[in-house]
Amino acid sequence: MTPDFNYGDGRSYYVSLLIKYSGKAGLNLFLLTNGGDSIERAVENRIKVYKDKSLCRKTGFIKSLKNLRNIAEENKIDIIHTHHRYYELLANSASAFFKGKIKTAATALSLVEGKYYVEFKSDKIIAVSKAVKKMLTEKYSIDEKKIELIPNFTDSEEVKGLTSHSNKKKFNRAVKINLLCVGRLHKEKDQLTLLRALKISGRDKFRLTLVGEGNLETALKNYTVENKLDVEFVKSCRDLSPYFIKSDICVLPSRRDPFPGFMLQSGLYGKPFIGADTDGISELIQHNKNGLLFRKGNAEDLSNAILNFMINDELRLKCAGNLHNEVLKNYTEKKIIPRIITLYENLIKK
Repeated sequence: MTPDFNYGDGRSYYVSLLIKYSGKAGLNLFLLTNGGDSIERAVENRIKVYKDKSLCRKTGFIKSLKNLRNIAEENKIDIIHTHHRYYELLANSASAFFKGKIKTAATALSLVEGKYYVEFKSDKIIAVSKAVKKMLTEKYSIDEKKIELIPNFTDSEEVKGLTSHSNKKKFNRAVKINLLCVGRLHKEKDQLTLLRALKISGRDKFRLTLVGEGNLETALKNYTVENKLDVEFVKSCRDLSPYFIKSDICVLPSRRDPFPGFMLQSGLYGKPFIGADTDGISELIQHNKNGLLFRKGNAEDLSNAILNFMINDELRLKCAGNLHNEVLKNYTEKKIIPRIITLYENLIKK
């Protein structure tokens, strides 16, 4: 169960990979959502999709609960896996109706605010990073025994068939260097700090592609025009590979980020990565080893990091190669899906 199954949503990307590879492993899957623009990702994996528009309205709780109970009974569901707190409440309420015969799992993908005293009550909770696990134990007082630390992951098939994932050995400084940033245009992602860094670094040196949508789009576009920056705004889309392939450096200026998929995809494509020193980014990125970190919200610090990668070919290539190897080793479906399936199997045994 997941809300808003859209291309521009990191949670939906996670669920789509879970569907794709759990299905390949032989699990019988069903998707329940309120809708979204990427339903085809589920359909093409030949799973049945239930769309319930009342799921997006808290006033429709009773109706949604009845629908969920009917779906669970009709399909003899063993486990309901949710990816949102409201959906988790529905799942646990349905499980209670079946007197615990249906087990529940919830993936905590976000660092959330607010405490409603009904969240994170599933039989098992997947934390996608140490930062998320810390939130669960300290803010919500969740027993560590209920939590499984299984990181976010990416899809190794995205780079299948590409002849090379490595970055250019040396930049041609006679042409602009291509920067890429993917994510919601939102204050937590803090793309404004990136634009300010470009202004400091020199607008004639860089071309930035921003992929995503959100409530800061107008403000970011206005800043771009006012400061004559070379920025391409791209709507959220399914296939990001053309943007990764043409990029020289990937940048994520988030003020908060549990364990971003864009960071993992940057490594998957062998791209040098610069990220803010926050939450899940700093769990994976080791400064000067597999990427560069800068002080979150500090445009001058980010500018220095971008310029460092621009002039230091050896450092840039080393970081890109190390991150690529680490992502392939630890953060693709090959490593993560078996762990999630084991969690399912252990739940059913209880």
